[in-house]
Amino acid sequence: MSRIAVIVIDVQQMFFSGPMAAYRAREVIDGINLVTHAARRANAPVFFVQHESDANGPLAHGSDPWQLPGALVRDHNDESVYKVVGDSFHNTSLADQLRENDIDSVLLCGYATEFCVNATARRAELLGLRTTVVSDLHTTHSKPHLVAEKIIEHQNFVWANSSMTGGRVAVRPLADVLQTEFASAP
Repeated sequence: MSRIAVIVIDVQQMFFSGPMAAYRAREVIDGINLVTHAARRANAPVFFVQHESDANGPLAHGSDPWQLPGALVRDHNDESVYKVVGDSFHNTSLADQLRENDIDSVLLCGYATEFCVNATARRAELLGLRTTVVSDLHTTHSKPHLVAEKIIEHQNFVWANSSMTGGRVAVRPLADVLQTEFASAP
C-alpha cells in the first residue's frame, strides 16, 4: 500500500509577506492549507521545511523572517525540518523520517520553484519516491530575465517532461490532488 506525505518547502515570512511577497503568495498559502488539511484528515504526515542561515543571516533560526506566516495553518502533529541548502534532504532527517513512516510518495509545494522546490523534487525522484509537485502551489519571485509566472510555467514543463532516473516528477493541480489522493478521507 502506498503512503503519502505532504512536504511544504520554505513558506516563510521573508518570502510570503510585505510588499515584496512572492508571486501569488496568498493563493499559494490558501491552497497549501487545503492540501495539508486533507492530508491530516487522511492521516498522511505533513512536513514543514524551513530554510535557515547562520545567526547573522536574514533567515536566522527563530528570527521574524524565518517564521512561518500566520496565515499558514500548522498542526501540533506536523513535523519540522530545517535546512541550509536548497535540497530539503541534504544533511537533514527528512529521508529517515519518511522511511520510518513507510512513505513512498510525496506531494511537494512551497517556495522557490526553480531552486528549493526543484532541488527537493529531483532528490525525491533520485531516492525512488513517487514525487508529485502541486502545480499551482509553488511560487517564486520574478528574476531580471524572467517573470515569476513564466518561471513556474517553465519549471512545471521541465518536471513533466524530463527525468533523472527514468521515472518522472508528476505535476498535478491542487483540485486533481485533492480528488485523487485524499478523496476517501473522512
